[in-house]
Amino acid sequence: MAAVLLMGGLGCGYAQSVGQGATEGQGTAPDSRAVVGLKIREMHPADVRTPFPFGSPTGSASKLEFLAAAEMSAEDRALAESSQAEIVRRARLQGLGYGAGSGWGYEQAVCPAFPGHLVLEYSRRSGAGDVSLFAAVVPRGSGHVRVIPVSRRGFTLFTLAGENTLTIHDFNAIVAEEKLGLDADWLSLGLCYAALAGGHARSGLVAEGSAQERYPLIEPSMLKVSYRKPGAVVLLSNAEAPKGGRSLALRFSARGHLEQVKLVTPGVLSFRAVPSAPTEERGKPVAGNVIELPK
Repeated sequence: MAAVLLMGGLGCGYAQSVGQGATEGQGTAPDSRAVVGLKIREMHPADVRTPFPFGSPTGSASKLEFLAAAEMSAEDRALAESSQAEIVRRARLQGLGYGAGSGWGYEQAVCPAFPGHLVLEYSRRSGAGDVSLFAAVVPRGSGHVRVIPVSRRGFTLFTLAGENTLTIHDFNAIVAEEKLGLDADWLSLGLCYAALAGGHARSGLVAEGSAQERYPLIEPSMLKVSYRKPGAVVLLSNAEAPKGGRSLALRFSARGHLEQVKLVTPGVLSFRAVPSAPTEERGKPVAGNVIELPK
């Protein structure tokens, strides 16, 4: 996807080119006259252990699809309604007050990385700054309902949901229940984590439309890998965040276990205007060289 940069793919391409050159040169005796006093040894590319294979395609969507209850499929709507009692019970245990009074609503976060789970976001707004929000994850097969609190009447307990170890634990448990391993589409995986943390994230540097082609001035979402440390870091730049908002940096182990999530300040892309060609200003001609033409 053109809007997303795969950092580390460059390093992989370099390693592959080095390995190819070593293979082609294998079995060819060096010219001793040209290498007098030098020691030559075959160099092998470093082994990069990452849960996301190089060259794996990312989804073309820069953000998840969110559906209101009336827009959900009949099957998903029935599953959500049949799970209401358990969702209410677990939400009350978290002190969210769900089910007490009116004003609560929910929508579905369509998460392609979790096909075996239904992800719902519940919210209630009681006034300016008084917002309660939590995510509910319902398995489509065997398993139990999970409730992930995000905010209680505008406040969060302990740490923010994005960095909370409980959110990370639930994410890893959902991946294990999928029984498909870690989704190679690291961008969709990061967007799904943002949905669990109660965010409507949109990846940076994706055109808002084919006509206007406008881009937010933040660094793009990218996959970072290192030759020295196994694993990978998914940097999810959120273009939907307000000014001064934070992006997510998700650190995965080489086996695909989410170890740590940090809220980071996204980098801002700098730009400068390119001066246009000289034009006449206030009726004055632009100074230039005088060219004499033959009569």
